[in-house]
Amino acid sequence: MRFAVEIVRRIREACGPDFIIIYRLSLVDLVEDGSNWQEIVQQAQAIEAAGATIINSGIGWHEARIPTIATSVPRAAFAGVTAKLKPHVTLPLVATNRINMPEVAERILAAGGADMVSLARPLLADPHWANKARAGRAEAINTCIACNQACLDHVFENKLASCLVNPRAAHETELVYRPTTTPKKVAVVGAGPAGLACATVAAERGHQVTLFDAHEEIGGQPCATSGTN
Repeated sequence: MRFAVEIVRRIREACGPDFIIIYRLSLVDLVEDGSNWQEIVQQAQAIEAAGATIINSGIGWHEARIPTIATSVPRAAFAGVTAKLKPHVTLPLVATNRINMPEVAERILAAGGADMVSLARPLLADPHWANKARAGRAEAINTCIACNQACLDHVFENKLASCLVNPRAAHETELVYRPTTTPKKVAVVGAGPAGLACATVAAERGHQVTLFDAHEEIGGQPCATSGTN
């Protein structure tokens, strides 16, 4: 704990009182012999005393066998751990993990379980997430499905992170979609994430698109395996 405290203290000394220091603290390790709750609270209070501005909730380790950000994890599943820390510190707390839609974030904030929420993968899925949420257009958000296939999996394989439901993520300067000068009738077969992305881009460019799928509902394998329409 001393190492972390000294880093925060020295940063505060070097950068002055107005510099924002956000410290990410693991609130539940999910590994054998991880920090117990008393130790976590003690460290949070020490980090606050050292001069941090905000504490961001860390959940689990990569080595943990318990999933924390996969599709199978309920939305806002770990917000309660952040809420549990609130009585012990006066710093603003950030809730994290599986917060992918505005209503999920609003529910956490309204309950007083956190002062802010943090999103990462949802912004790869839709870089206009915040603007759509502000405009009350949540239904237009290209939702992160928590598959991790093109973001974390790519990082672990030393590849460029992108997004399964937004192939332009991290390729925005290469994949520039311009309006077509020769509109065509386009048939897209398969209404999974890839087919939906293809159909959407083709329509945005000005083509007349017809989408076909063998099932009554769109969504492909992610919906079929989760039982979600």
